[in-house]
Order: sequence, then C-alpha cells, then structure tokens
Amino acid sequence: MRTAEIREKYLSFFEGKGHLRLPSFSLIPENDPSLLFTSAGMAPLKPYFLGAKPIFGGKEWRRITTCQKCLRVGDIENVGRTARHNTFFEMLGNFSFGDYFKKEAILWAWEFLTDPKWLGLDPDRLWVTVYEDDDEAYAIWRDLVGVPEEKIDRFGEDENYWPGGAITHGPNGPSGPCSEIFYDRGPAFGTPDETGPNTGSGDRFVEIWNLVFTQYDRQGPIPGPGILKPLPQKNIDTGMGLYRVAAILQDVEDFYRTDTFYPLIEGVALFSGEPYEGKASVSHRVIADHIRAVVAALADGVTFSNTGRGYVIRRLLRRALRHGYLLGLQEPFLHRLAPVVAELLGDFYPEMRENLPAVEKQIRLEEERFLETLEGGLKRLDTLLSGLRPGEVLPGTEAFRLYDTYGFPLDLTVEIAAERGFGVDTEGFKRAMEEQQERSRAAMAFEREIFKKSAQVLEELYAEQGATEFLGYGTLEAEGTVLALLAGDQSLEEAGPGTEVQVVLDRTPFYAEGGGQIGDFGHLEWPSGRARVETTLKTERGIFLHRAKVEEGTLRVGERVRAVVDPARRDTERHHTATHLLHAALRAVLGPHVRQAGSLVAPDRLRFDFTHPEPLTQEELERIELLVNRWILADFPVTWRYLPLEEAKREGAMALFGEKYGEVVRVVRVEGSPLPGVESKELCGGTHVRRTGEIGAFLIQKEEAVSAGVRRLEAVAGEWAVRFARGALNRMRALAERLSVGEANLEERLERLLQELKAKEKEVESLKARLVQAELKKEVALSEKGGLRYGVLELSGVDMAALRQAADDLVAKGADVALVLSGGQAVLKLSPKAQERGLEAGALFRALAERAGGRGGGKGALAQGAGLSPEKARVALPDLLP
Repeated sequence: MRTAEIREKYLSFFEGKGHLRLPSFSLIPENDPSLLFTSAGMAPLKPYFLGAKPIFGGKEWRRITTCQKCLRVGDIENVGRTARHNTFFEMLGNFSFGDYFKKEAILWAWEFLTDPKWLGLDPDRLWVTVYEDDDEAYAIWRDLVGVPEEKIDRFGEDENYWPGGAITHGPNGPSGPCSEIFYDRGPAFGTPDETGPNTGSGDRFVEIWNLVFTQYDRQGPIPGPGILKPLPQKNIDTGMGLYRVAAILQDVEDFYRTDTFYPLIEGVALFSGEPYEGKASVSHRVIADHIRAVVAALADGVTFSNTGRGYVIRRLLRRALRHGYLLGLQEPFLHRLAPVVAELLGDFYPEMRENLPAVEKQIRLEEERFLETLEGGLKRLDTLLSGLRPGEVLPGTEAFRLYDTYGFPLDLTVEIAAERGFGVDTEGFKRAMEEQQERSRAAMAFEREIFKKSAQVLEELYAEQGATEFLGYGTLEAEGTVLALLAGDQSLEEAGPGTEVQVVLDRTPFYAEGGGQIGDFGHLEWPSGRARVETTLKTERGIFLHRAKVEEGTLRVGERVRAVVDPARRDTERHHTATHLLHAALRAVLGPHVRQAGSLVAPDRLRFDFTHPEPLTQEELERIELLVNRWILADFPVTWRYLPLEEAKREGAMALFGEKYGEVVRVVRVEGSPLPGVESKELCGGTHVRRTGEIGAFLIQKEEAVSAGVRRLEAVAGEWAVRFARGALNRMRALAERLSVGEANLEERLERLLQELKAKEKEVESLKARLVQAELKKEVALSEKGGLRYGVLELSGVDMAALRQAADDLVAKGADVALVLSGGQAVLKLSPKAQERGLEAGALFRALAERAGGRGGGKGALAQGAGLSPEKARVALPDLLP
C-alpha cells in the first residue's frame, strides 16, 4: 500500500467518525514563538486543548483530523545511523476537544489498524502499552478490544505519560497518561533481548500509534511530586507515524526504502556512483532525509540564515553536503533532488510544487556558498596539519575555530586529521564550544535581569490599571492622565526640567513601535509645562511607554496632559500603506514564495526585507514600482476591521511569520487592485492612509542582499518621493553641465569617457609589465653551501605571480634554493636536488620567518608568504641549509 493511500485512508476513516479534515499547518508555527518548527500534530491546535473554542469555517468542531508535516532536530546525529530517526516526517492525528475520550479513541485506532477495509494488520502482531496506574485504558484494551493480557504492558511516566516524566519533573499544565500501539516485525528485525515493547536494543517492536489522554492539570514544585488535578475538559491527542506504518505495509526493511524515500536514495547513488550499501549508506540516508526537510521548510517560507529556523535549515543542508562530499560529490547536487521531493510530496503539500523554482535557487546558492567555505576550511586545516609534527594533536581551539569560522563539522576535521595520521583534541573543542555558549548565556542572563527589574514595576501597574487605550487610529491629539513615571527600574512621583523619563498614560494617540513602524514622537503639554516625546514603545501587556524629556515645568503622576503626535506621522502612514502594496506587488511579480522577513516604516522612508533567492532585475524592479503606483493612482479605499485570527487567515490575510497575534486581529485591506487576482490584505496593527491616493507617489531607491535568500528594498513615498526624484534630476543636470553636454547626451558622453579610461588603464598596465620584465632581468649572484646553490633576489613593483615566475627563472639558472622578495611579499622555490637532500619548502620558509619575521608556508617545492625582512633573510638563509 503506497504512502499516499495510507494517508488518504486515515483521513477518510476519521471523517467518517465525524471529524473535520484540516490541511496541514505550516512548519513555521504561527502565533507560537515557543516553537522553532511545528514538531507534532497537536502543536497548531494547542489553543483548543487549553479551552479556546474550536471554530472552523464559522462552525464549532470538537473533532479534528489532520496529516501534519513536522520537523524535529533533537536527534539529528542519529539520523541516517538508525532506522527510527527522522527530521521531516508526517504525523497522522485525530483530536478531540472535550468530546470523546479513551473508549472511542482506543476502539477506533484498533478498527483502523486491523479492519481489512482499512489497513488490515494482523491483530496477533499488535502489542499495547498503558500507563502503570491507568486501569481504565487497560480494561478497554482487555475487555472491549480483546487484546490478551500478556500483550498489554504497563510502564511508568517516562514511557507512558505525556509530557514524558511530567509528574515528577514537570512542566506544570495539561498532561495525562498515554497508550501506545506497537507492531511486532518478527525476530529477523530484532535482537535476542527484545521480549516486547520498550525492551532490548533492536527494531523488532515498532511504535506506530500513540494515544494521549489529556485529563489532568499538573501542579506543584518542579522537580517534585506533582499534584494531578482533573481538567474540566478532557481531550484526546493521538498520532500515527505515517512512514513507520508505510514500511510495515510495504514490507521493506525501514522507512528509507518506502516509496516516498527510496527515489531520493536512488538519486544520490546515481549522482555519486556509490551504491546504497555498507558504510556509505549512512550518507545516502542523511542526504535523503535532510533534503526533504530543507525543501519542506523553504517551501513554507523559511530562509537560510545564521539564527533561528534559518540556521537549523542551513545546518541540515550543510550536513547533507558534507555527506555528499564523503561520497565524492564536490559540486552542488542537492538542488537537483528538490524536484524529486516536490514530485513525491507535492500532491498533498502543493506549496512544494508552487514554490519549487525559488526553493531550487535558494538551495543552489547556499550549496555554492558552503562549498566555497568548505574549500577554505580544507585549506586552513591543511595548513594547520602541515605545521604539526608526527604524533601531535590538533588543538581543540583550532578545531573550534574551523567550526565557528568555516562551519566545518568536528567529525569531518577528525576524519581528515586521522587520514594524515593526526589526532584532534575533541575535549578542547567541547570546552571552547562551552565557553562560547557560556558567554552567550551570561549576556542573556544580564539582559533578562535588567529587563526583570523594570518589568516588575510595569506588571504591578498592569494589574492595577490594565492596558493603555490607543486612540491613534482616529486622531493625532488627545488628553490623558499620567499613571506612572519610570526612570530605569525606579518609579517616580514627579520629573523636573531636564529629566528623561518614560511616561505611562491611561490613553494616548501615540503609536507604539511595532510591526516595523517606528514609535510616534511629538510632545506632552500641561498648564505649567511641556515634555518632548522622542519615541513610543509598548510592553507585551499593552502598556505604552512614552520616552520623553521634560523641557519646562514639573510633570507629576496624576497630571492631566494633552498628548500631541508630530504631523510627520502622516508621512509614516503613507510609507506603511506603501509597504503593504509593495508586498503584494512583489508576490505578483516574483511569485508566491515571497514572504516579508522584516521592515522599517518611518516618516522619510521605508525598508522592506523579503524572501527571494537572487537579485532582482531592472525589469522586475520597474514592474514592481509601476504596479504600486497604479494602486496609488487608482485611489482605492483602505479599510480595516477586526476578525477572529482563524477567520482572517481563511480569508487570505497575510500574516507575518514569527509575529505574535491575539485571538482577534486587525485586518488592513486595500479595496481594489490594478491587476486581476492580486490583492493587498494583511494582519496589521499599524496606522495607514484612508485612500491609496494619499500616498502620492512611490519610488524604489535601492535593492540589495541582506543574507542568503533574503533581499531588501528601500523606497520612498509621498513628498519624500518627490524630493528623491528632484534630487536625482538635479544631480544629472549638474553632471551634464560639468561634462559640457546636454542631458539627453549624458549617457553617450559617459560611455565615451569610460572607453578612454579603459584605454589609459591598458596603457598603464603595459608600462607596468615592461617595468616588471626589466626587473626580472636583474642578475643575481648565486652562493653555495654544502653543495647547494642559493640566491636571494629583491624586486620592486611586481605581484605574486611575477615573484613565482622570477623564482622559477632563478631555479632554471642553477639555483637550488631561490628566494624572491618584493614589497613585503616573498616566494621560496626549491630545485629537485634540494628536495632530494631533504628540504621541504614550507618547513624552510617557516624556519626563515622565525629569524627574519613574517609568516607563510607551503609544501613540496614551493612556499610563499609576506613580511620577511630582506636583510635578515639574506643572513639567515645559508644557516638553515644542510
């Protein structure tokens, strides 16, 4: 039975049991910053387990079924080495939010697994486990299902409780016992010590289904004996591993030989020429697993980076590339496997097909970058190993520097060093890694402590007064009462002239920095004074902090003030709405893979970061700019309304990944589009114009790279666009006047000047070459020591290539050791005779550098470096010859 058929049967089965089938949620958790990736089927449904009403399509559904794509990297080092570990996998799940419970969950699981209409597994090969105190589940399995008691095992909280070990070790919150179903694959798959589930060290008993009965609220100290209080709403969270079941039904050794994996294995074998067997098969499996994870994540909007999700995906790609390197693949190849992944999974996850072109480009670019880095790391490692004596060990600090600078994995360093006969101080590597992590943790702890002090004051204020009322969508001026004055971690009763203070009002028209829009600035005024507001921030609880400096009078808690936002806010609104239009235009021109990756909205400009694998062409930039201006010229209304988060998403509103949204969100929409099928609709709490015509004009100033797979556009709108255009025209006119041509002929004149410049540069290069040739004709007297002839030649104005040529010429004229220097650079060349006498260029150069300063190295007959003192080198060279 093919994997796609198993998936469809599962979802159809639970639809028949009254469940709503939902498509897979994104791998990027929305509204859950606690997770890097969606790692379980229940993760996107967490609010409903905690009591939120499960509304889908305007209707309440308490039974849900999904096939959720998941990504976990906790056991990444085991991927490929065992038949149990995956990074990207699919979890089949059925969920109940306060509806059915243990009886139905157990009976339906058994029916689906054993009924010939569905999977038709042999009941005699199924075993179950329950939590040690869960007599209810035990009785259902024994009495209602009919599983023999000898095939029902009880285990403690580490094996059969969720979260694992929660009763003793926490965390506090919803938890409950679980029951797992295992399939016995037979003695051929196991080891003699396997007598049932969770025994032995083999793969005979495979866990295929986990039923979690979320019925308790764990409370109490951590660690310590937890108190389990019954939840008012009992939930069911079950999951079946799709690939494990596929391996059983397809009767293959493990999931790597199933129909959704093996074509990738075959591709790796084809590209590398290495068959899928023996020790090399680990690399085949790592590559097949990791490319699936990389494609799935990129298709969902992740981009390669040095932090967070992007770093995890970069690490997976580099690990796959390294294993390709071990198979002899030293050119980019992973991007050629991306279409295979899209073909295997694209029917159920259409975003993999839709975003494939962009995904391939991102992977190809990342491969090229890392292979260049890998080459640099190999050269650095070669230099380090060349400097070691037989029996020495590469220091752990150097191994860590290779890892930190070049992304060079420790195991690859160890492997290459072993091939050269050297060891690596792995403990020293670990210490260097821990020291770096400790420095990072110490910095974070310091920041948390500082934040904690001020946060305590604000938390008390929130408990007393609640969140600040924001009035800024409709006005730039309003009256409010001062609730608190904060300076550092202190709460003040009053602030006199010159005092810098954070002012908390009960209500304010000032927009607090967020969603890329800068915080408003302006002033506060009261009968006896005035304060200048430099910016406005907001706490997670919604308390607005007006960062201000008192200019006149004394500001007191309880004072009634008039809050006035600077009129520049109107320019900020123009740029913010233009940002939304730019986002829509980018997706229309470049494709649906484009996702916002950051932004800045200010009165005088906007900056927009977005996911895209390569620079934009001039034609693309012009199309994007024109599309935004057509939106502006059409003068469409800009509206906003408040909707439940899920309803807003179903309507197609764009959400910013990583942004935290509440249950009710504000949806900003442009009511119209100059291009059929394209619209601007985003979740946004920022301030905007009322009609697109208010933006006035839009001009792109610059396009550049931010990081791998992320581009940046800088643009201006309104009056700032006019200023930018006028400035450009003035500069062009001034340039034309300096060149004494009309503006229409400026480009032609510049082209002629460039051609003349190139001709002059060629003339200069020719003269320099003639000077070099003259330098190379200098005669040098050769001296002799121990039967070896040596010479030192000092030149001027020549590059490294010319130095190497001069050294070759000197050896051709009879020198056994030739040292040529110029402008701080140096080349050392040995004749075959000198090498036969035991000289090695790299070792000789390093010894020379110890006496004459400088640095460098090499191997065989050639070494090069810089910084040698010519005078000292002349004296030291004969002393170093045998």
